[in-house]
Amino acid sequence: MSLSFRHLLVPLSAVLLLLSACGGDDPKDPVCGNGIVESGEACDDGNRTEGDRCNNSCQITTPTVDAGTETDAGTVTDAGTETDAGTETDAGTTTDAGTETDAGTEADAGTVDAGTETDAGTVDAGTTTDAGTTTDAGTETDAGTTTDAGTETDAGTVDAGTETDAGTVDAGTETDAGTETDGGAIDAGPGPDAGTETDAGTETDAGTVDAGTETDGGTDAGPAPDAGTETDGGTTDAGTSPVTLTALEPAATFARSGTTGETIPESLEVTLSAPADTAVLVQVTSSSPSVTVANNGQVVVPAGARSAAVIVTANAAAGSAKATLTATLGSDSRAATVRVLGETEAASLAFLSPETVEVAPGKTVNLTVTLDVPPATDTIIALSTTGGVGTVPASVTVPANQISAKFALTGGASGATGTVVATLNSQSVSAQAKVTSEPTTNHIIISEFAGAGPGGANDEFVELYNPTNAEVNIGGWRIQYKSATGTSYTGNFVLPTSARIAAHGYYLVANGSYAGSVAPDANWAGTISMSATAGHVRVGPANLSTAISDANAVDTLGFGATANSAEGASPVSSVPGAAGSLERKANAGSSSATMESGADATKGNGYDTNVNNADFISRTTRGPQNRASGTEQP
Repeated sequence: MSLSFRHLLVPLSAVLLLLSACGGDDPKDPVCGNGIVESGEACDDGNRTEGDRCNNSCQITTPTVDAGTETDAGTVTDAGTETDAGTETDAGTTTDAGTETDAGTEADAGTVDAGTETDAGTVDAGTTTDAGTTTDAGTETDAGTTTDAGTETDAGTVDAGTETDAGTVDAGTETDAGTETDGGAIDAGPGPDAGTETDAGTETDAGTVDAGTETDGGTDAGPAPDAGTETDGGTTDAGTSPVTLTALEPAATFARSGTTGETIPESLEVTLSAPADTAVLVQVTSSSPSVTVANNGQVVVPAGARSAAVIVTANAAAGSAKATLTATLGSDSRAATVRVLGETEAASLAFLSPETVEVAPGKTVNLTVTLDVPPATDTIIALSTTGGVGTVPASVTVPANQISAKFALTGGASGATGTVVATLNSQSVSAQAKVTSEPTTNHIIISEFAGAGPGGANDEFVELYNPTNAEVNIGGWRIQYKSATGTSYTGNFVLPTSARIAAHGYYLVANGSYAGSVAPDANWAGTISMSATAGHVRVGPANLSTAISDANAVDTLGFGATANSAEGASPVSSVPGAAGSLERKANAGSSSATMESGADATKGNGYDTNVNNADFISRTTRGPQNRASGTEQP
């Protein structure tokens, strides 16, 4: 019986299947270029063209056409170089991004497909029965392998590279430019960035001066000189020239136990060298728990201010009765003490000041009574006087938390001496008081004069004296001179605006050629040239004219027999020798002897009857005095 072809085919198929199961050798050698990946082939793209990722030996190679920018050239594990992974809109150029037959379309190069129907990624992009569709480029079961050109959801949309590519994490978008986990090593950002862990920006980014550190990170955002730190944040500096700590004053204050607030009787304050542009924090510490500083010792000086009060809480039971507070700003520190008072601690009298006072009859002078500590309540102090020196109020009150109070003494009878007494409970303190005679002269006077001297004709000076009980401002006043018979005052010198004469004090004005040992307070140089034998000198305010007769003249001295404008029409007739001078008397009984070295030598020069010849004496030796010479009482 003949066998049909169908009957022969079934046994033959069985034999072939058995041989295949037994692992028989492939009878055929691999053929590169037939589109089938065979034994020994890493790829087979259906051609034997070099430069398209699968060479003519069917091994994977680097393509000769760039899949990125001109500076990339691409690798198997990257769709760009280490510093690039394409641009934001493409993983290649608009014309290629792969081979001529691959790498997507002109508008995407992988965005939709990541391959054509005949390739889909050169290496895999799917199976031979899939190879990606125009809308897929790989399913969940395909989507390429670790060497594929896509991810689970695309094949180039997010990555345009492999799992080890710099595009998987980054893909070089405008909003990355290098992250902390990238830092440029696996970045695909553009060349100018690549970023660092501490930068996170480009050379022209992150603030130019400071991109912020982990301890800064932009907390301050101050100008270039600062850049701010976590402990700054703009509170202390804000990038301006720093201020310094100059004081913690007063040096000694009080705080009452059980209270919180400013110190007494004055507020303890920190003071800066200048107002700050921003708030400044000064740290203040205490040496004893009996005094604690509010806000953990942080005292804030507001912007635009120079000082701020130190707020403290006092607790006498917590520590010593006195605490040293130390203020610190940068390298500057200042210290002050705070004494803790008991809640009901009593105050005692300390002293009266000044300890010695002088007052004219009917005039007043102020005194101050001071306690040892500020009282907890208003404290009344009784007042009295002795010896007829004058009158005082019956009492004066020191307010609570203050330490002193002022009151006035009204002078009694001329020449009286005694005391002013303050009494608190059984304790008293006192000050000495003297009632002086009311001066007979109430204006500045010429007290001594020399029209020549041992140094020659220009060894000249004019000494002024203030017989009153108050300082007199003679700034801008004039010293004038005229000859014995001149029709006007030709010499004219204006005193400095700072010129002052203390009560019962002196002021010396001299020629530039003055040779005395006592320095002049003002020098008229050569403005005035006087005669040693006859002439006139006068003093007056700024509006003093040069006319012989001027009501603004305060005092005038005429000397020499021919002087025609002396006070009282009576010039000083005696002319001193070359070493001598003319001096005003201290009183009516003064003489040359008593004024030079006798009883009146230190009693001033307050005698003025407006008759020159009766008011002056002639000295054999000169004795000029200046502001530094001290004062002389009548």
